[in-house]
Amino acid sequence: MTIAEPRISAVTTPPSGARQARFDFWVITSSHALVDVFPMFITSLMIVLQHRLALSGWQETVVWVATPVCSGALQPLFAWLGDRYDTRLAGPLGLAIAAVCIGMIGFAQNFWQLIALQAIGVIGVGMYHPAAAAVAGQTGSRMRHGRAFAISVFIAAGMVGHTLGPLAATRVNDWVGMTYLAWIIPPALVVAVLLHRVVRHAPHRPHNHQELHAALSRAQTRSRWSATILLTVQNGLRFIVNIGLFIMFSYWAYSRIPDDPDAAAILNGNLNAAVTIGMGLGALLGGRLLRPGAEKIGFAVTAFGGAICVGAINIAGVWGNATFDGWFEFAPVYVVAMLAAVGFFAPVPASIGLGQRLLPSHTGLVTSLLMGVGWMVGALSRPFSSVLLGGIKLDEAGTLTDATLNRAFLGFAVLLVVAGVIALFMPGRTLREAALQD
Repeated sequence: MTIAEPRISAVTTPPSGARQARFDFWVITSSHALVDVFPMFITSLMIVLQHRLALSGWQETVVWVATPVCSGALQPLFAWLGDRYDTRLAGPLGLAIAAVCIGMIGFAQNFWQLIALQAIGVIGVGMYHPAAAAVAGQTGSRMRHGRAFAISVFIAAGMVGHTLGPLAATRVNDWVGMTYLAWIIPPALVVAVLLHRVVRHAPHRPHNHQELHAALSRAQTRSRWSATILLTVQNGLRFIVNIGLFIMFSYWAYSRIPDDPDAAAILNGNLNAAVTIGMGLGALLGGRLLRPGAEKIGFAVTAFGGAICVGAINIAGVWGNATFDGWFEFAPVYVVAMLAAVGFFAPVPASIGLGQRLLPSHTGLVTSLLMGVGWMVGALSRPFSSVLLGGIKLDEAGTLTDATLNRAFLGFAVLLVVAGVIALFMPGRTLREAALQD
């Protein structure tokens, strides 16, 4: 009888737990699609905001860098609090703050009102991510395809939000005006309440995380932290490219349609959407193809492939302009931009799953390092792009030559090459040991 009891438990308990894990996972994943809509409002409407609020050069720069800095700078703090006090409240609270503040940007009458709404709103976005990603990873580890693929699906859902954000924001602005973006606030608050009901009972790290940590030797612990630092540096470079492309697309679109800011904003929104679709595809492919324990070669190969595509973006645009008419004129640049995104983003979800396995007692903290700190470092994309473009303002983009644009895109491609080289220096044995943990 004492032998049969564990067998009954093994048969009956896991299905129930698995069903609850699946429900929790899909609620969290759906909320990620919503919260990632909001940062894209400002990015995709930058051309319109620049004209509407008469932003100066330094004000443009502040708006560009505010999202990654404010979103990423406080993520480690919120993550540490979540790990320290075993709470996931930052997830739903961050979603609510993001919705209320960024949904109101259409009512901003000057730069200071805009930056206040943006800064507080993206701090909310930053609050959300470590808590939600940690819960998604832990609940996903109990599902069929495991933690890495679960985080890939979670990240891909965010890419859905990134795709819908610029498409919706630019169309709403064009059809009825930017103030109507506020209509997204009520449904977002409903989702935040539902998310709170889910995450307050869902686990965000292994139940035996203390035992897992205690079983590691000092050398293993050092090796795992070293691997995490290398992952953080790689993701920082990838996020510089990620944010840099959004900046470059504003300039590229305005250089092609300098006399119609609204039309240029729509072209910019389409390019943002193409990149975001590529990021979503990359996340899903990375989750399936980058197998736990064998990530380093995959990280390097995707970086090198992405670098080729990033460097070819303006070349594809010039070729499309010379070859096609109408909408198809921009089809080649959409395709190349999407492929570039697959390359630079495919390893990001896999790196988060790997980081959570490397440091099981600090799932929130490691998530904030690989997402939040990387996203914050992405703020360097603005001064980097400014140097590559010769320091011109956005409203002067019509003066850009193809040679300058090619040089700028090539500069971002070099960063991906560096990320790929760093990937090759990760300790393979440590990655293989961590793969056995889930």
